[in-house]
Amino acid sequence: MEAKEAKETREQIMEEDLGLVERARQGDTEAFGVLIERHRDKARGIAERMTGDPHMADDIVQDALIRAFMHVGSLVDASRFLPWFHRIVRNQANMRLRRGGPYRKEKPLSAWDKTHAERVDWENLDSILGHLTRSASEAARTEHDPAEHLLRKELYETIRAVLHCLTRKERSIFVAYFFRQLSPDEIAAMHRMPVGSIYTYLHRSRRKLREEHVRISLGLLPEKEGMAMKRRRILDLPPWPAHATTAVSLIDRIGHLLAALGDPWDTAELMGLSGFAFRMKISNKTTFADGIYVYDWRMTIHSVLQTLGYQSSILCGQLAESPVPLLAAAERFPVVLPIEEALLPFIRKYIELGRPVLYFDTFATKPYVHEWALIYGYDDEAREVILTDLMKPEGKRISYDDLAENPLRFLVGIDGEAKAFVPARPSTANGTEAAAAERVERTERAIREAVRYSREGCEYRPMTGYLTYTSGLAAYDRWIGHLQSGHANRYGMGQLAFVYADTRRYAADYLRRVPLEGEAMRLALLASEAYEQAAASLAALSKDVPFIRSTELLTDELRAVCISRLTQAKEFETAAVGYLEKAICELEKEK
Repeated sequence: MEAKEAKETREQIMEEDLGLVERARQGDTEAFGVLIERHRDKARGIAERMTGDPHMADDIVQDALIRAFMHVGSLVDASRFLPWFHRIVRNQANMRLRRGGPYRKEKPLSAWDKTHAERVDWENLDSILGHLTRSASEAARTEHDPAEHLLRKELYETIRAVLHCLTRKERSIFVAYFFRQLSPDEIAAMHRMPVGSIYTYLHRSRRKLREEHVRISLGLLPEKEGMAMKRRRILDLPPWPAHATTAVSLIDRIGHLLAALGDPWDTAELMGLSGFAFRMKISNKTTFADGIYVYDWRMTIHSVLQTLGYQSSILCGQLAESPVPLLAAAERFPVVLPIEEALLPFIRKYIELGRPVLYFDTFATKPYVHEWALIYGYDDEAREVILTDLMKPEGKRISYDDLAENPLRFLVGIDGEAKAFVPARPSTANGTEAAAAERVERTERAIREAVRYSREGCEYRPMTGYLTYTSGLAAYDRWIGHLQSGHANRYGMGQLAFVYADTRRYAADYLRRVPLEGEAMRLALLASEAYEQAAASLAALSKDVPFIRSTELLTDELRAVCISRLTQAKEFETAAVGYLEKAICELEKEK
């Protein structure tokens, strides 16, 4: 009985740990703190056994905690948290011992066992490292104090493992330059290559070696069998017709993703239920288009998908020491490393299940700077992923290296069994009364949120003080103010007008179809007409300032026209919000 209770307790703790790890991966510091409090003692025990010094063990665990917190976002499998963390503790302990732990005793290489010396090819790095590894292993078995020899053995084995990440030619050039001390000119003559190519190879090799060393130190190196496996799979995406597209690429890609799962949604309904049909956000600095993207990505995307009947997993992060685009949206993401193993298992998992992965692409084709995309295939042989691009109907490819080095990392996978992929929208025509009531309730929530956002603005506030935004109806005033002061950015203006003209068109389309009745429906239709007029004014603005790459300044005459368009659009949208407020009052009366 006691054994059974102990087993149930262990299982409960493991389940709680998984939840804490998932929260920690998404930047929840409180969850990480709880997790560490549970397992700190065991980690300290590992460090103390390795060093024999309790004070050094405390320092090692502290260092390991910092590394684990910085890189927990790169951990793909939450169930592997403890082995991963213990590996970091061991690596930190080994580093301390190499620097000068209680067992440090230096010996010259000449004092090592020379039984294998006659078999060493001193021109071959593998042969040299193999000899040193064997010598260290032999010394560890025969000496009274083997710790230093074992550490050296591990070091040489690590060097050998790291060097195997290079191609044959990269390795040859790297060894010639760093170990044989040949000059780039000599290496170029030896390989019959331009000197510039040698520098390119050396730069590439340094980067690959650095990344490979980080993989090993964090325990992210794939199993040997996995390294040899080259896989490829490309999903067949269904056609995405022009009438279904929206300039809000997040909702556009979610719509295409759900269509690929056999659950096609009407884009107007997606725009209305998600709230993006009614949003507007303008930077307080100038008419940059970044406000379109600044909101709580994790909460918003999870909430939108949940509203549509889906659960999701999110993998996100920002690279250290890299300029991160859209910092106002990404600043709460955990700091991660440019390691492809931190992303590819996530992508392979969902592609193998037949589900594309929602991805934020910072390599979007011009005139876009960055946009949402779907990854729908991968190719290990070519080392590329296949993804959508707004300007390339045929799709495009980006390398695993570019994928890993994207400074803003955000991927979303749809969870659940395939049987769960059924339309989440209840139909009033053939559904139950409860289903119809649920649809009305969902519509009412969407309308209430549209009014709240218009009147109060976006709740999300960047932590970075110099990045501030105005949202809701007040965003029109901020936009007009930029034009009046002459501080408008023409390129950003083009994208803002293009996107918000499209959102208001979908707001009108959504409200025409809502499942309301009587006076509430009449008011919703009046709001729809007002949004249609606002969309027309913004579309005219988009025609005046098209979304194209241009450094041309806005003339005084053009700025005056733009101000007039925006003033008119605001008047119509203010009227639309007023009609929606009255519709809510009618719904409350009915209740």
